[in-house]
Amino acid sequence: AAAEVVAEALRHLDNDAPALARLLAAMLARRDQWLRHAVAEGAGAESERGLRLLVERELAAAAAAVGIDLQARLLPLARYAAGNLAPPSPVAALADWADNLAGRAEELPLWRGLCELLLTKDGTVRKQVDVRAGFPATKEGKPFKDAMTALLADLGAGGRDVAAIERIRRLPDPRYGAEEWQTVNALAGLLRLGAAQLWTVFHEAGETDFIEVAQRALQALGDVEMPSDLALRLDYGIRHLLVDEFQDTSPAQIELLRRLTAGWTPGDGRTLFAVGDPMQSVYRFRKADVGLFLRAAEAGIGGLPLERLRLTRNNRSCTPIVDWVNRAFAAVFPAEDSATSGAIAYRPFVATRSELPSAGVVVHPLVVAREDRGEGAAAEARRILEIVDAERAADPARHIAVLVRARGHLEPLVAEIRRCRTDMRFRAVEIEGLAERQCVQDLLALTRALLHRADRVNWLAVLRAPWCGMRLADLHALAADDFEATIWSLMNEPARLDRLSPDGRSRLLHARDVLGGALAQRGRVRLSRWIEGAWLGLGGAACLADAAEAEDARGYLDLVERLDAAGRFDLDRIEDELDGLYAAPDAQADGTLEFMTVHKSKGLEFDTVILPGLHRGSRGDDEPLMRWEEVALEDLDECLIAAPVGKRGSRAGGTPTPFDYIGALERERSANEAARLLYVGATRAVRRLHLVGVAQRKADGEVAAPPACFLGLLWESVGRLFSEAEDVRLPGSAAGEPAAAFASRLVRAAVPAVPAVLRAPLPAAPGRAASPAP
Repeated sequence: AAAEVVAEALRHLDNDAPALARLLAAMLARRDQWLRHAVAEGAGAESERGLRLLVERELAAAAAAVGIDLQARLLPLARYAAGNLAPPSPVAALADWADNLAGRAEELPLWRGLCELLLTKDGTVRKQVDVRAGFPATKEGKPFKDAMTALLADLGAGGRDVAAIERIRRLPDPRYGAEEWQTVNALAGLLRLGAAQLWTVFHEAGETDFIEVAQRALQALGDVEMPSDLALRLDYGIRHLLVDEFQDTSPAQIELLRRLTAGWTPGDGRTLFAVGDPMQSVYRFRKADVGLFLRAAEAGIGGLPLERLRLTRNNRSCTPIVDWVNRAFAAVFPAEDSATSGAIAYRPFVATRSELPSAGVVVHPLVVAREDRGEGAAAEARRILEIVDAERAADPARHIAVLVRARGHLEPLVAEIRRCRTDMRFRAVEIEGLAERQCVQDLLALTRALLHRADRVNWLAVLRAPWCGMRLADLHALAADDFEATIWSLMNEPARLDRLSPDGRSRLLHARDVLGGALAQRGRVRLSRWIEGAWLGLGGAACLADAAEAEDARGYLDLVERLDAAGRFDLDRIEDELDGLYAAPDAQADGTLEFMTVHKSKGLEFDTVILPGLHRGSRGDDEPLMRWEEVALEDLDECLIAAPVGKRGSRAGGTPTPFDYIGALERERSANEAARLLYVGATRAVRRLHLVGVAQRKADGEVAAPPACFLGLLWESVGRLFSEAEDVRLPGSAAGEPAAAFASRLVRAAVPAVPAVLRAPLPAAPGRAASPAP
């Protein structure tokens, strides 16, 4: 049976086994979202039920936007237009329109016709209609055309939610095709099989993960109809529950609360107190759903109603910052709450903190010419350092934080500090990856070399590393004329040693003695001790620059120890594990200057906050092989919609598939969360908020809002400042000279200044010509 399940899934993926493995791994990492649905009978039927519910919610919103009055005016006009058109025009379906549309799934073809009739391809209300829309320019048709033109004018100027109507275009048919039914059921079986195998792995390794702990907690409590003995005991013992950060709850956590409060009734003396700010819900990547907050506030949890309390005091920021945030973010956030799209309307606040001098918001507009590509990052890094210097000049003890959307957005700033401001100490909170530190790269090269004698690249890296430090000329003499032998065997050939310089020979002999002793000890000591012993013998510890590098090296060796003890060490795995570890913060930093992501700053406050990279977007996720969506029903019940990938537009008429629709929902929720993430960053500031972004000037001189980024969200508030700003120039460039051209001129001018020792040809090895100068 297991083989049949896997075979069916492979058939859907054209026998792409690696793709299926990636899909299964991704699904198992979030199995708390779908496992209880996949275990239940009729997974496909539940999925179709949820899809129908989502479609009907969208149709109901469109019906409310149009209104009964406009439908009454529109019905005869739409039927007239449908009589003049034929399939495949969607308008032709309106010939069967006979009653007010209420948002039922069966009405979807009629709504598609209305979208085509009322809206342009860009989603805006039509200004006029013609024969292509079903209104020919005839004497008989003129009254219909005039009436339709007047109706369109009312629709465009009536303050109606046109976006709700336009969303109809992305709706799929509310039912699965035969192939989709088969695929959903096959994948559900595969997921059940994968979850069982994962539990076996956990049992054998004596390990678990957070999802497994949460699932076992739910199992221990039983269900609402059949509570366990533990649930009954807790029911008598728990009198009050306090849930903090409630805006970031997931469906599994809501289910846990429901079971803990099963049987509670209003007025029995037991209380559930949930605290959260929906405007700070920024953990969708952990499957936090702000829609659960909205539904719980409206309908309670289980049978327990909740009283809503609205807090309006801001005890962190000074009045100028709070006032600016209230004005700017009222336009950034959506106009209304929506649980389906994860939209939260802005709630204004009132500042309570006493006034501080020089408090406020400062925008730093940096504008570059469109043909210039590299100067924006450099100019932004310099501007940030200027801001830091000015803030420290005003108050050396001022706590300054540089907050970014993604870790990579700090790379230009860190590079500028490493290059020009080595005296500036800062604390980076999970910013610099451990694998990027030189001491860790050297240790990884040593590990690979010791475990694989034929790995020439890493053996040469070991000889080049600071603990050995052989010059390139000596390495060339050692190995350049023999690409077959291992570096270790070449190190042991006496004739090779005669080719080296006296300095290179002494360095090589020391490394050979240490590495030879290490190779002789292989398998006799634990792996981490073996690598560490070789590293210490080579002098690796003496080459570390400071305590932070020592902590980084220790972090690498501890990782090797953990993987080896669990029996999971291999060279590919250790690099994957390193990707999730970060270098130790600078121990010499005094804590007054910190770099971190906005997510890490949540809950903190700083005297001064600098938000750079406003023009940078987030990295798009790879398209998955299957999307799924938990749809909340009444009382916060959920059903799962599973949408396997298929050929886009493969259905009749090119209509969207469930996979397309859920993807569009995800993009909309991501955009709504981006606004909340920007809000979190801006509201960390107590006294001063600095906004730094780069915009491009077009050939016609216009400065446009960058798309899909923080700066685009704030453009209504700050766009004028960018339009009026002068283009940035690198120091030393001529007036009007593009920065890219100036940088190129600098490079050309610097070429003759390269030290002669670096430009000289490498010495020739016996029997080979000298290598040319680089």
